[in-house]
Amino acid sequence: MLAITVLAASLLGMGAWLALRRPRTQALNPEISPREVAAVTAEATAAAPVSTIDRARLELSNREVSERLWKLAFAAPSQVVSPEGIRQKMRDNILAMLEVDTLDPKYFPRRPTLMPQLMQAVNDPTAAAERISRIIAHDPVLTADVLRLANSGMHRTSATPIDSIQRAIVVCGVEALRGMLAAAMLRPVFRATSKNFPRFPRVLWDRTERAVRAAELYVMDTGRPERFEAQLAVLLNALGPLVVYSAALDVFTRNPHFPLSAPLCVDLVVALSPRMSLRIARDWEASPRLLAALEFSAEESLTTALQVGEFMGTLSFLESQTIISRDERLDYIATAELPSGSPDRIWAGLTGNA
Repeated sequence: MLAITVLAASLLGMGAWLALRRPRTQALNPEISPREVAAVTAEATAAAPVSTIDRARLELSNREVSERLWKLAFAAPSQVVSPEGIRQKMRDNILAMLEVDTLDPKYFPRRPTLMPQLMQAVNDPTAAAERISRIIAHDPVLTADVLRLANSGMHRTSATPIDSIQRAIVVCGVEALRGMLAAAMLRPVFRATSKNFPRFPRVLWDRTERAVRAAELYVMDTGRPERFEAQLAVLLNALGPLVVYSAALDVFTRNPHFPLSAPLCVDLVVALSPRMSLRIARDWEASPRLLAALEFSAEESLTTALQVGEFMGTLSFLESQTIISRDERLDYIATAELPSGSPDRIWAGLTGNA
């Protein structure tokens, strides 16, 4: 079961992500007015191409590779299916714990006291990147995690190591740093705190880190300006499986007559995670666009970014663990019918290889 203090770090991370939510052009050129930035953003959005992805095919492919991920995370046999009666009883118990009117802080963290200060940085259009870097620098662990990501293969663009947040802003840009900060702030939430299936949080986090980057690369590839929103959609959607995992272990503990079953845990994560992610997003007062993406609305472009990010991130993780081969990865991509060239560019950004 995840500790309250560990989960609270994720909300703190939400504030820090939002603290960086200013267009990159403005951060690097303070002479550009907020009105000019808004005009450029609106123009880029209008000019961005409309997705031609078959979302039904993508959703089906994403579901298939995700189930392989969950089976790996729980070390579940490939063909074992849990009895329907036990699955339903477990679902009922978990939903009784998680769908109450008042959210239990054991599973859902509260807004941190630092949020107002960070929100002030968001609403101030003159806030400099240096001010934001000072906020990050107050936490040495957070700073180290951001720099680790900036120097990782997925983000590094310079032969010279990045050794400060200020240099990360210069080399990577504020937009890229925003996603790295988001990932760094959420990372502690995914640390295993249970002896039962301790691999699950680590696997979920590794996939999520890749999926965040893949979603960002997809949005960049389409020419849309919503990099941060795509990253945030992936991160919010990853919290649902984590909450279901924690609640399921609680139910097993309280009900010894329920067998501690890996296949059952896979079933529960698949069935309940989407509604839990949406519940968290609503409680955190996420934007209507993010809520629409988490509802997998066909009218919301962030839905595609979320699906592509998770799909490519999952494939990247599974291939890195030799769960699937390169040929299997290419078969999955072909089945999903992603636009020609886009998967190769995303893959190169994730791994440095075509």
